[in-house]
Amino acid sequence: MTVHVFIGPTLSAADVLAVADRAAADRAVVHRPVRHGDLLALDTGAADTVLIIDGVFHQTAPVRHKEIIDVLARRTRVIGASSMGALRAAELWPYGMEGVGLVFGMYAQGELDSDEEVAVGHLPSGEHRQLTVPLVNVRWTISNAVTGKALAPEDGVTLLNAARTLHYTERSWAAIVHTTRRLHPAAAEAAVGLREFAERHPDLSDLKRRDALLALSHCSTPRAAASFPGFTPAWMVPRTMYLDRWRGTYRPAVSDRRTAAVSELDVLRFQQLYAPDFPQRYRRFALTRIAGIPSASTDDGDGCLVRAALEAADQRGISARTLPRSAWPYWLTPWEQREGGPEDSLSTLLVRSFRSAPGAVPFHDAPAELRGTDEAWAASADAVAAADRLNEQMARTGEHRSPRHLPLPLVRRHLADTWRVEEPAALTAVARDRGFISLGEAEEAARRFVLLRRARGDRRPEAPAC
Repeated sequence: MTVHVFIGPTLSAADVLAVADRAAADRAVVHRPVRHGDLLALDTGAADTVLIIDGVFHQTAPVRHKEIIDVLARRTRVIGASSMGALRAAELWPYGMEGVGLVFGMYAQGELDSDEEVAVGHLPSGEHRQLTVPLVNVRWTISNAVTGKALAPEDGVTLLNAARTLHYTERSWAAIVHTTRRLHPAAAEAAVGLREFAERHPDLSDLKRRDALLALSHCSTPRAAASFPGFTPAWMVPRTMYLDRWRGTYRPAVSDRRTAAVSELDVLRFQQLYAPDFPQRYRRFALTRIAGIPSASTDDGDGCLVRAALEAADQRGISARTLPRSAWPYWLTPWEQREGGPEDSLSTLLVRSFRSAPGAVPFHDAPAELRGTDEAWAASADAVAAADRLNEQMARTGEHRSPRHLPLPLVRRHLADTWRVEEPAALTAVARDRGFISLGEAEEAARRFVLLRRARGDRRPEAPAC
């Protein structure tokens, strides 16, 4: 049982581990502020908890709602508080995400509606040391100072307005004092007093930290069953092709430190390009999906599967009789049009034109049917990691020495040698047989591995059959 905690400027790793040691027997794993893809890379189940405190949104893409719903659909407990966690919990509590603390409550009830309320400037790495003051902390400090008779209510309104004029990357207690002196000279002394109040009473001036510590303690409490009007279980939320693509992009291919940065889609792309048996795997995958039958029921041979797919296509109005004449030269090579029989030609056309959804690519994540054996998968992951290391080394030697700067004729020659075909039409046909939507897509995928081949003495990158 693991508690994954995403923190940054609000809490330190030491804070998390201290609370976790006191409050729970679960293992606590501290992560950087959450960003797009981080949750999809986690391997969590029903016994695990994800606690989101901090997250990035300016420097890089923030965590998407669909990513959190995907974790909830695994029956993993997800809690949010204080900062990005409070924002997402206020938006996703109807799907089972738990919100904790005052900041969450204010967002959920509509008292706060701006992301800027919790935004802070901080160092981009390490402990993400906080450099500015979030507006929600200014609000809470003013409220506590007014309650404690250390600040007049009317001065509190003035100081809050002064703080709101500052961008979140510039908002500090010193900047609030300076801005108040400039805009509201009569309240300058009150601004100084508020800053001193915050320094004397850190427990009354840092609401985000208070909520974060509360959420950490909440992780050890039993999970309550979500049951209220309007509740929608996360597993009932429709999946999208974007989520599937993100899952394949961010989910690690193997549990190995050497290949930690290699994703499932990275490995699948490598096998698409180089595994000798990938066209057979992909053909079976596409025909099975077209026929609409389970993979386990297609063991009677390719002939039965082809006939089932042709029958399913015919029921949908796709047959040799209904296809326009222009479809055949678009999907088949001249040799295939001359030599192929009607059944072979139509099944080949169906495989090459297969899409998992209208206008979409053939697959978005890494379907089990396309992965092959575990040994081949691990070997392919090693090859991808080796290619990336080589590309990084070459890029450090000078400009224009990266895969994206390789001349297109060189990349195309690489594919022609790898697939042992020459004519553009044949190259396009092989690319489609391997699940690429076009030769151009295959060429872009191959750029990543051209330098590896040249470094190995013009031998083809090795992807064992699966």
